[in-house]
Amino acid sequence: MYPVLLEFGGFSLYAYGATLALAFIVGIIWMLKEAPGKGFNTDYLYEAYIISIFLAIAGSRIAYVMLNWELYQDAPLWRTLFAWRGGLSFHGGLIAVLLGLLLHCYYRRVSFLKLMDFGAPFIALGYAITRVGCFLNGCCYGNVTAGPWGLVFPLIDGLPRHPTQLYAVFAGLVIFMLLRYLRRYSFFDGYIFILFLIFNGVYRFVVEFFRVNEPAWWLLSQAQLISLFMIAVALIFFAWKFRKHNFPKMR
Repeated sequence: MYPVLLEFGGFSLYAYGATLALAFIVGIIWMLKEAPGKGFNTDYLYEAYIISIFLAIAGSRIAYVMLNWELYQDAPLWRTLFAWRGGLSFHGGLIAVLLGLLLHCYYRRVSFLKLMDFGAPFIALGYAITRVGCFLNGCCYGNVTAGPWGLVFPLIDGLPRHPTQLYAVFAGLVIFMLLRYLRRYSFFDGYIFILFLIFNGVYRFVVEFFRVNEPAWWLLSQAQLISLFMIAVALIFFAWKFRKHNFPKMR
């Protein structure tokens, strides 16, 4: 693995931090390019994106530290700030961004659901890019496998394991392409975002069975419980919207 991509003097470029930054850069450039055609003001998108970056990093780091407090309880408090070395919770960052943007959209009188429909594919793309950093960092690895696709993570042990980071990269890219394609069938505000929650929830629930994690309840990990909650909320919202709209048939 390559947790450090570059060292120069006292400076170290960490793989996880680099891919996280790349995910944000790719997302904002692509979104700004498409914003005029989707009816979004680019100045507003800059503002919303800056807020999202801060909340995504802060929320994901806080959630990770809280869920893994045993790793930090005896360490200096400033060590909890080392997000660039890995240790972020996607669900924590997502929840923080959604709450922050909900308030910001209300303040700016912008449709929250339309914004999330526009941004949902790019969340999936950014997720895929960042998981490359997980792979290079050697974190978020899977259980031992006898399959020919198993990879050895030297910092862990010498056993072949499921490359669950690469599963995540593949899933993120597939979800990104699916959401981009399904935009043409956006029947109501929030439709694409709801599909993102469902697709991401299903992927994460499944891949957790191949990933090293401590069960939180019965045989399910914390991520699986959160994924089930996301899927349930999305399906309830979809059912509610379905009753209110007459959907055209897709051919």
